[in-house]
Amino acid sequence: MTTTSTPLVVIIGGGTGMGRDIAHDQTRLGRDVLIVGRRVEALTKAQQAAPGPGQVMTVAADAATPDGAQMILDAVGNRSITGLVAAAGGQGSFSRPASDPAEIMDAWTAALQANLMTTVLPVEVLLPKMLDTTGRIVLIGSTAQLNGAGGAYGAAKAAVAGYGRELSIRAGKHGITVNTLAPGFVAGTEFFEAGGYGDSEPMIAGAAAQTLVGRVGQPEDITASVRWLLSQDAGWVTGQTITVDGGTVMLR
Repeated sequence: MTTTSTPLVVIIGGGTGMGRDIAHDQTRLGRDVLIVGRRVEALTKAQQAAPGPGQVMTVAADAATPDGAQMILDAVGNRSITGLVAAAGGQGSFSRPASDPAEIMDAWTAALQANLMTTVLPVEVLLPKMLDTTGRIVLIGSTAQLNGAGGAYGAAKAAVAGYGRELSIRAGKHGITVNTLAPGFVAGTEFFEAGGYGDSEPMIAGAAAQTLVGRVGQPEDITASVRWLLSQDAGWVTGQTITVDGGTVMLR
């Protein structure tokens, strides 16, 4: 039976896509998981589909706002946190070029809110819950931060990696590791559909041709990498940006 003393793994942006798959993988390992997202319906589906044996809780909150961050903290309650994954964000329409000053301001503000602040606010609020756990923090970046793609989105993800390096210095004295995972093209995650780019066979074929291994990523590729970074085996890896992209960046 789960008690309030059982530690949690918290997944920000865990209602859909890679975040949901990471959350489900952690429950298979027997860990209790708190999934955070904005859409109640998506959270409910993710909770119902969780394979267990770990238990799943959900909280509907906008992690990019102070009120949302406080809601997440309240949901954790008096439990400690051993793993924290910040997987919220996405490209959205703000990844496209704009010329009007107001449009530029709106696009860059939206990109930073959706990708940087959804990471910084909840992580900072929850960090005190990890100080006695030698916990693991994984931030989800993107290869866009490395290859100059994605406009404001790529820049926002670069900021996430920079934040992760700074956080690793502060957290390291407590035995906490902080790393940023930078995925390439991962099929079937709704990511490219949300940005209006589609997930068609021609696009997948084109993305596969840009890798060294001849295929696009699958959700399990990212899940396996996060599983290791959240484990005690990864205790001497911190402050890093780890690219999981089949070698795409190597070809640029």
